[in-house]
Amino acid sequence: MTTPADQKIDRFIQQCFPWGRSGYPAKPAGSDPASLRNIVESWIEEKTRMHGNAALALLARVLPILREAEKQLPQAEAPRLLFRIDQTALVKSPASVLDKMTRGWDPGAGKAPAVDFGNSLAEMTDLGRFRVVVNFLSDIERVCSALEQPYAGPGAAVLSAAQEAFEREFALEPNRLVDLVNQEPKDRTKGERCRKGVLYPRSRPDLKVEVQVETMLQEAWDKKDHSLIYEPRRRGEPVHPQDNREMFAMSELLYVADLTFDRLRESIVARRKSKE
Repeated sequence: MTTPADQKIDRFIQQCFPWGRSGYPAKPAGSDPASLRNIVESWIEEKTRMHGNAALALLARVLPILREAEKQLPQAEAPRLLFRIDQTALVKSPASVLDKMTRGWDPGAGKAPAVDFGNSLAEMTDLGRFRVVVNFLSDIERVCSALEQPYAGPGAAVLSAAQEAFEREFALEPNRLVDLVNQEPKDRTKGERCRKGVLYPRSRPDLKVEVQVETMLQEAWDKKDHSLIYEPRRRGEPVHPQDNREMFAMSELLYVADLTFDRLRESIVARRKSKE
């Protein structure tokens, strides 16, 4: 069944894809919308392949830094999980790229979309991506501090060899990971909570990779929101306001749970130290 979102994307492809121009496939005569979409999705997949390679190269530089952070855990905490990597979708899918292109586009306005097939690779900062999923809320700061230190300026900290190699090969915009965990309530327009940054190889600024750092509870919320709210909305299905309110509220509740777990950990570790 074709959804309104699918119909919008098909119309977008018909009107906006530069068929036959330099670097773009020719439009086959008599093709139906499904065939045209397959051609366009294959073109997107090919154009974003290098973003996946950039994400893998970045991951290879990030992992040694995370291992160093793991070794710095207090001895009593060392056996616990500090982080794991979610790299199940290193490259944004062609369907998601098309969805993002058409999200703010009005087919009847007679205007070109803000993000189209000519500028999408430069405008989209999450074509390559992976997540660092941590155990405790305070681990977000531990991991982000290790990743941000190389970009803090001369003399800010003594860097490890892994951090020096990281900074030498990759740039971070804007030299920090943006904090979406500790936002003020008035600034929170959606339930997502994480720290995120955009990095790219210094030799290829066009290959942007988004890195997110979040707790396991924040990741759990995101996966549920994606299937229960985001995907139905993307398909053009109505989302009940109460469902949306409850999903947002669950993000707040899980944040309180993360805060409580952090305080509990601190209390337990403090008691262990006092006994020692």
